[in-house]
Amino acid sequence: MGILYYKDLDFKNVSQKFFQILEHLKNGNFAAAEVKKMPETNLYRAKLDYSSRLIFRLAKYHNQTYLLLLEIINNHDYSKSKFLRGVAIDENKLLPLQNISAVDSKEILTLPYLNPKQKHFYFLNKIISFDDEQQATLHLPPPLILIGSAGSGKTALALEKIKLLSGNILYVTLSPYLAEHAAHIYYSNNYENEKQEIDFLSFKEFLETIRIPEGKKMEFRAFEQWFLPHRHHSGIKDTHKLFEEFSGVVTGYAVDKEFLSREDYANLGIKQSIFLNEERNQVYDLFEKYLRFLKEKNYYDINMVANQWAKLCQPCYDFVIVDEVQDYTNIQLFLILKSLKLSGNFILCGDSNQIVHPNFFSWSKVKTMFYHHLRESNITRILTTNYRNSPQVTEIANKLLKIKNARFGSIDRESTYLIQSASARSGEAILLEETDKVKTEFNQKTRQSTQFAVLVMRNEDKVEAAKFFNTPLLFSVQEAKGLEYENILLYNFVSENDKVFREITSGITPQDVNQGEINYSRTSDKTDKSLEAYKFYINSLFVAMTRAIGNLYIIEKNHKQELLSLLEINVTSQQLHLQQQISSKDEWQREAQRLEKQGRTEQAELIRKTILGTQPVPWRVITKGELGNLKLEALNPETFNKKAKDILFDYALIYGDADIMQKLVTLNYKRAEHAETERPSLLRRNFVNYVVDNPKTIMPLINKYGVDFRNEFNQTPLMIASWTGGINITNYLLALGAKTELTDNFGKNALQTALLQTYMSQDYVKNKIGKIYPLVVTESVNVKVDNHLVKINNHKSEYQLLNLLIATQKELIKTGEADRSYGFTSSEIVEIVENFPDNVLPSYRKKQQYISAVLARNEVSREVAYNKKLFMRLERGYYVLNPELEIQINDQWLNIYELMQTEKMTPEQNNKMIKMRLEKLIQSLVEREKQINEAMNKEKNKNNWNNEKLSEMRKDLFSVKKEAEKIIEKISGLE
Repeated sequence: MGILYYKDLDFKNVSQKFFQILEHLKNGNFAAAEVKKMPETNLYRAKLDYSSRLIFRLAKYHNQTYLLLLEIINNHDYSKSKFLRGVAIDENKLLPLQNISAVDSKEILTLPYLNPKQKHFYFLNKIISFDDEQQATLHLPPPLILIGSAGSGKTALALEKIKLLSGNILYVTLSPYLAEHAAHIYYSNNYENEKQEIDFLSFKEFLETIRIPEGKKMEFRAFEQWFLPHRHHSGIKDTHKLFEEFSGVVTGYAVDKEFLSREDYANLGIKQSIFLNEERNQVYDLFEKYLRFLKEKNYYDINMVANQWAKLCQPCYDFVIVDEVQDYTNIQLFLILKSLKLSGNFILCGDSNQIVHPNFFSWSKVKTMFYHHLRESNITRILTTNYRNSPQVTEIANKLLKIKNARFGSIDRESTYLIQSASARSGEAILLEETDKVKTEFNQKTRQSTQFAVLVMRNEDKVEAAKFFNTPLLFSVQEAKGLEYENILLYNFVSENDKVFREITSGITPQDVNQGEINYSRTSDKTDKSLEAYKFYINSLFVAMTRAIGNLYIIEKNHKQELLSLLEINVTSQQLHLQQQISSKDEWQREAQRLEKQGRTEQAELIRKTILGTQPVPWRVITKGELGNLKLEALNPETFNKKAKDILFDYALIYGDADIMQKLVTLNYKRAEHAETERPSLLRRNFVNYVVDNPKTIMPLINKYGVDFRNEFNQTPLMIASWTGGINITNYLLALGAKTELTDNFGKNALQTALLQTYMSQDYVKNKIGKIYPLVVTESVNVKVDNHLVKINNHKSEYQLLNLLIATQKELIKTGEADRSYGFTSSEIVEIVENFPDNVLPSYRKKQQYISAVLARNEVSREVAYNKKLFMRLERGYYVLNPELEIQINDQWLNIYELMQTEKMTPEQNNKMIKMRLEKLIQSLVEREKQINEAMNKEKNKNNWNNEKLSEMRKDLFSVKKEAEKIIEKISGLE
């Protein structure tokens, strides 16, 4: 068997025994290596010595079996494993394997690519082997321009390069989903690098780290609604074209002004606008109306804000990585690079062939921005190999690139390359004649499958396509960017733009398409604006084609169009050789959640409506707003509504609402007098399926109401599973795409619900949190401090501490001595986390000294670098969450105390409450002293009173009273 090493594998402490065991493994002698299967994983362990184990996985590539060596476990401490994800290991229960034939073939990973020259692999949530070009690029220092098509591995390569950097680092992309996904795979398997402070941000989030703009960001949907009444009489018909002109040209082109003046815009060169000279006055008339609309409806234009924020932006990053750079406007890229401490420390990743935004991007223009960095070195690397698309899809895409190059010349040298497919999958590219029979058959066989998507050129074209194709997976090319499907159908891409594509193919011959390579050449006609005018169309077709992983189907009513002939796709009007494909409801649930995360809400909602038949729940959900109505029904002393009281009691027991419980006691509701004894009954009545932890028991509800439906108490299934510690149900829900970020009535998400249980139950700490935490942890938490965004990724200690305190602060400050502050201490946090498994919290983060340091460096009044201002110190050693801290929930900023539904705690409020508490104590002492005096008089009359005992009691009372008065006096002096 072949051997491959994880690049971070460290075996120096066991090297002598390591190579002996490796020989046994190579020869398939699992018995000699004492190989055993690890439970709940696809991993195995080999015994190195008494206390050390080698963790590995099995894989195949081209019929060759490989051992993927992952990590060494020392001292039997499996809790420190980066690959076991919290799975508890009992060595006495592991089953031995004699040889590889005993391994289930389903547990052997099939590798999509393996570089035979490399003995090491990388890990970014999956096994990665870099080819020679990628490997050579990996160790190049910045500045670097990294060019590659979709599926070329440029993002994975960029992330591995980040691991080699130190300091304050920015990774930025336009898509919030891609930023979150990049962070997820970067920190997969608990990767840590204490030499880095990385921000994974969307461009909008990057703006917000400088200052959060007022209003809502202008998106295409809102723009489309605004433009609709202007469309018919403006002379401009193409909504998306106008939107892109406003974004890429009028507001995004200049870096020294918010937007071009009418004169500046009219004087733009022939290749600087996608509108003709004679149309520009009409365009600018609309732009002025657009500006008024922004102001009236409280929207903001992201380019205009970027220009304003350029005055505020300070150099704060040691390195910047910009992904999908071809989609940025000039001002956006200018602002990002302005945040660099050293102007050359950048990595730009992208592909100009994927431009579907007319922003006039070219690599040569980018390079002019950094001319002084480029004079003496070549910083550009091109990744030509594609690991995603089938060879058949890649072949068609390459032919399109040849047509583009032959017709328009090269945009720049960096964009002049063809793609080489390294995919082992086989596919096909088929041109179908548009007939009712073909459309009906294709629709019937594919509309219920998550593996088929239909693409059209523009948003407006979806209406016509929807008449024939009932799949919810219908996208414009703008919507499809960033997505991929096994099968793609392009519907009338060419025929609906026949005139444009005839112009594109003018003068192109089959010889141009059949040449082996493409060469760099510039168009001879410098006044020819056609490249810019038609770049949108040919790039859109390229992007649409490359969304297909395996098979590409093209339906055109004009199948004799010259472009289709040049692409050499044979037309067929015969019956489709497709089997009917139907995806399960679980697969559609996952697809809906995936699309929603990527901002494709229209398609996600269609899936739920047309495929899943998701219904609203029939029961009353006690939201925060509905709770007020329930209280009126249940707590009215003039009526006795038992049903309302029962529901309110259950609600109070679930949420630990002591105020509601006390009001029920006052109304003589007997169950409230001994509330905790009712908890087992509550679990049996409402949550037994989650306690049993069998996913089948909740499947009917999921299928009917969706994976994130709300129960009577406004909890999602994932919150309940986290609360009860249901590992199986949690895994099932997450596989369907359940949202980890949703919150209950007290602002707690699934993670915070689990963390609250660690405060309540040591059994939960011992048996549940190690498995639950890695499943429900969110990618990050966004907080607002001093009107700017602070994004805290989940690997940071601040993330863990903030979430723990959102869950437990209310409990921590309820108890304590009469004179103690209403805050928490580092020692109290240690009491909660000291028994957490290491995969939840590394051992060094459980130490009081470390926790104290995190609290201190993030205290609102401290002037230190990277202070996130999360905590406020009430007095020495006592902290609370910053009363002014705001947290982002569903794009809304909410004060953290409003979210938790607790009173804001400040030093002044703390002193006031301590004073009130002590005054009550003094009052009770006075009452007690009075009672003692009365008792003394009675006993004196009986001649049996112990004067010494009385004196001692009165002395104690007096001492406590005086101490309380001193504390009140001290607090009063601070007010």
